[in-house]
Amino acid sequence: MKFTSFKNQKGFSLVELMIVVGIIGILATLALPRFKQFQAKAKMGEAKNILSHIFTLQQTYSLDNNQYRTVEPLGAGLGSPNQGNTCIPTVGGGAELIGFRLDPCQNNAPVPRYQYSVPTATASAFIAQAITGAALNNRVCPGNLAHHYAINQTNVVYGGTGTTPITIQNQNTNAPEPSVGAVCPN
Repeated sequence: MKFTSFKNQKGFSLVELMIVVGIIGILATLALPRFKQFQAKAKMGEAKNILSHIFTLQQTYSLDNNQYRTVEPLGAGLGSPNQGNTCIPTVGGGAELIGFRLDPCQNNAPVPRYQYSVPTATASAFIAQAITGAALNNRVCPGNLAHHYAINQTNVVYGGTGTTPITIQNQNTNAPEPSVGAVCPN
């Protein structure tokens, strides 16, 4: 068996190392936008999941009381990227009556990312919505437009961009859910 000496080996040249660093930089440049979109998609999925939970709570409440309940806004403070959250339901308010609470939720934290509410409810219909802040206050895609999701009493999820409150009268259940690319273009 023949052993070779490592004394004459000098390692990588500076040019070779710079080529590797350049390749890694190019790969990172290509991967970072996709990573941000995957993060945003997960955060948007969280909002739809919580809206489905509100739907279930509303259906349960309706079976017991023959009506749906309005729910005061809970969750993200729309005017700040990490402050002003409303975490504790109003005593005797709609959230407490249907059993809705956000967890985890802290007053000065970036979570939750959406503000949840049921602004309109009747004996036969309701609209629950999740809204983000706009620009730097957008906790899903900072620096981008606000967007929202809504769910109604028939379990139809829809949404759009902007913070216009959705009511039973102006709901557009044919509106497609906002795509990640539309909500987070940059």
